[in-house]
Amino acid sequence: MRYAALLSVIASCAIFFAGVQPAQAAPACGVLASGAAPQAAAAVNAACGLIGTPYSWGGGHGAQPGLSYGSCDASNGAPNDCHVRGLDCSGMVRYAYYLAVGADVINGTTYTQWPSSRAVARYYRGDGLAPLLPGDLVFYGDTAAGIHHVAIYLGQGYIAEAPYSGGYVQVATLYSHGDYYGSIRLYGPGGGSTTPPPSGGGQYWVDTFASASVFGSPSSTAVTGTLYQGTNYVFCKAWGREIASGGSFNHWWLKTDPDVGPGGQWVSAFYLSRWGNDVAKDNNGTVIPDCAGGGAPPATGKYWVDTFASASVFGSPSSTAATGTLYQGTNYVFCKAWGREIASGGSFNHWWLKTDPDVGAGGQWVSAFYLSRWGNDVAKDNNGTVIPDC
Repeated sequence: MRYAALLSVIASCAIFFAGVQPAQAAPACGVLASGAAPQAAAAVNAACGLIGTPYSWGGGHGAQPGLSYGSCDASNGAPNDCHVRGLDCSGMVRYAYYLAVGADVINGTTYTQWPSSRAVARYYRGDGLAPLLPGDLVFYGDTAAGIHHVAIYLGQGYIAEAPYSGGYVQVATLYSHGDYYGSIRLYGPGGGSTTPPPSGGGQYWVDTFASASVFGSPSSTAVTGTLYQGTNYVFCKAWGREIASGGSFNHWWLKTDPDVGPGGQWVSAFYLSRWGNDVAKDNNGTVIPDCAGGGAPPATGKYWVDTFASASVFGSPSSTAATGTLYQGTNYVFCKAWGREIASGGSFNHWWLKTDPDVGAGGQWVSAFYLSRWGNDVAKDNNGTVIPDC
């Protein structure tokens, strides 16, 4: 059903032409005004290079930007588009910017492209055309929730667009569709894009293998938005809670501007498609720098853990003679070793953690059974880091 909903949004690019104004003679496609950022001008030229490309409902929405086969749906005016390799409206602007800047900066459908946090400027119908520059993305719909079509502004009141099923990428007037809603700009006249990076920092381009939730901090569990699958930029990294699946995990978090939600949020480096566990590098293999004041991996030697009750400690992982007590609370441990089982009901643990207890000599052993955050035979610190072997 999610796929069907997505297609319905994409399909709306093609179904809105009743009552439009008569076609006017269009100029040759190109940058028709001055003042655009180099990236925006390059996107216009890329769109002009697509003139004559067939419209295909759902085309251009693959894992990578570019022409693709669409979807057949006669009820939505696209009876043959699963046999047509081409682009729909949002797929066309996505591909044009990808060709221009070498990165997938405006993935998604018209509905999700309009609110993109990558916009450095945003204009509405009431602002008229005076503020618009070549490369701006212009959107159509009576309301924000009803946006259904997008095109690239060329200047002088003209757009390049993928118009409707059976049509081709073409030049038209901006007002050839009667429900112009507004526009966004992805790059300022100086070439800047979205939220400025931290002082002394920059943008590091990374590939993400899936769309990912973003959060307000590296330790937060409250979702604040979404970063779409594709090529995205990040600013810096910080150590935080673990994201894991099977044998894959990552504690690094990357500061970024998501596609949905406010700028300056955090995405797990788990979603980087080119690297392994606890690695945070860009597509060129450059280690992404630390954020100012960001968290870092635990200092060598001490790993902080929460214990849910006061626990007896022992001289070794196999001993049964108590030598002291570690009180309930947040405590540090040094390393782990396999030993005798401590169990209650369905809970058990064979890992033992070397620590300095509250009562008794230093360098004693407490069962990882008492860790409050983890399950059976797990020995991790509060950040989710696996405690090293002794």
